[in-house]
Amino acid sequence: MIFYFTGTGNSLYVTKRIGDELGERLVDITTAMKEKSFVYSLSVDERIGFIFPVYFYGVPSIVADFIAELIIEQNLEARMQPYVFSVMTCGGGMGGTPKMLEDLLKKQKVSLDAAFEVKMASNYIMMYQPTGPALQKKIQITTDKKLTDIIAAISKKKKDDSNKRKKSFLTNIAYPLYVHGRKTRLFYADDKCNGCGKCEKICPVSAIQMVNNKPVWTAKQCTHCTACINRCPQKAIQYGKKTLKWRRFENPILK
Repeated sequence: MIFYFTGTGNSLYVTKRIGDELGERLVDITTAMKEKSFVYSLSVDERIGFIFPVYFYGVPSIVADFIAELIIEQNLEARMQPYVFSVMTCGGGMGGTPKMLEDLLKKQKVSLDAAFEVKMASNYIMMYQPTGPALQKKIQITTDKKLTDIIAAISKKKKDDSNKRKKSFLTNIAYPLYVHGRKTRLFYADDKCNGCGKCEKICPVSAIQMVNNKPVWTAKQCTHCTACINRCPQKAIQYGKKTLKWRRFENPILK
């Protein structure tokens, strides 16, 4: 069973690749949160996976909130604890994300056996322009090779050195900015908006409502997954003024 979260498709690509090759059940965290679906039963010898993007060298708020409610019911016939892994997609690095995830899972009496990093195209458009098409193709080649190795490791239930999962200076500095930031006040739709409502539908935390055929950000904070701004068909959603001339990014798996 793989629990996954995706904003612009990178983590979905990884999830589908691993899920298809290993025959895992897939659970969309966004859907689970909206439906308040938190209880899951494992079959004998079933693995547990968590796949999500790294935000500010930490765990996305929606993933942390989901894990806080998660209840895993193990099969009474199981002789061993399930193998638990995570794959974290990022543009830079994981920082202390594995340690943060490990601590979140411990509260739910779940032990993390292995954490894998996959570097993919950057998409945090609120701070920088997303990765261009040429570099995206080069990164994709590396991604696919890395996934082949990760799938092999997961299939063999390989464990990593948990002693290396430590709190990171980068996480200590950057993650509080995410926790206390994630503001929505700079989001808006310009004149290119045609009122299609896609942004409202795909927002994982329902922070957007269509008012008079235009999106309005009704929550002060959101997950900052960049789905609304990167996946707008008209490129009409902006974040302040700097995104007006910047390219958008959406993994082809969503197109």
